[in-house]
Amino acid sequence: MDVNQAIKSRRSIRKYSDEDISADKIGALLQAARLAPSGLNAQPWRFKVIQNPEDIKWLAKEATRGQRWVGGANVVFLCCADLSKYIDDAKANVRFLRDSGVLPPEMLSGIEEYVQKAGDAPAEILRSAAATNCSIAITQMMLQAVELDLGTCWVGMYDEKAIKERFALGDHFAVVALLTAGYPAEHPEARPRKSIEEIIIP
Repeated sequence: MDVNQAIKSRRSIRKYSDEDISADKIGALLQAARLAPSGLNAQPWRFKVIQNPEDIKWLAKEATRGQRWVGGANVVFLCCADLSKYIDDAKANVRFLRDSGVLPPEMLSGIEEYVQKAGDAPAEILRSAAATNCSIAITQMMLQAVELDLGTCWVGMYDEKAIKERFALGDHFAVVALLTAGYPAEHPEARPRKSIEEIIIP
């Protein structure tokens, strides 16, 4: 399977079989996320792998606003951003760029100014920037899942406070999405997509 096939074959799967996902396949999904690009190579994503059936059933209730289908997943990834490391890691990579001399001085100056402003930004702006990077990693997980004959679904409606309490996630973690995974027990048709003409700005 090539990337184009994976993109065309991906579906949001909400019905799963009872077959367990192997540790190797879970590892492959996490590896796909690990290799994702990020701004200044900060890599703010962190994942908690939920496999305990009772925890998954709990997630299918109030934690996801009653999305009961979540309870049928074999695995749920809590996709988080580590806000405590995000700016520090970005600054470390800026220092690497400066010391390596690969960037022209005027560009490096602009990057340093950008990172400094980001470090002083309100928490919600920082969270938004980190979440954007995490979204790239999650997308790579979804495409890798297709190649592994797995189905996934991005869950964006959830009670972050309850989830953080249940799984003892520190204040420095922001939950940016949940990703369910399992072997598909449904094969939905592709959803409508806008034409190329509709998405190009003239």
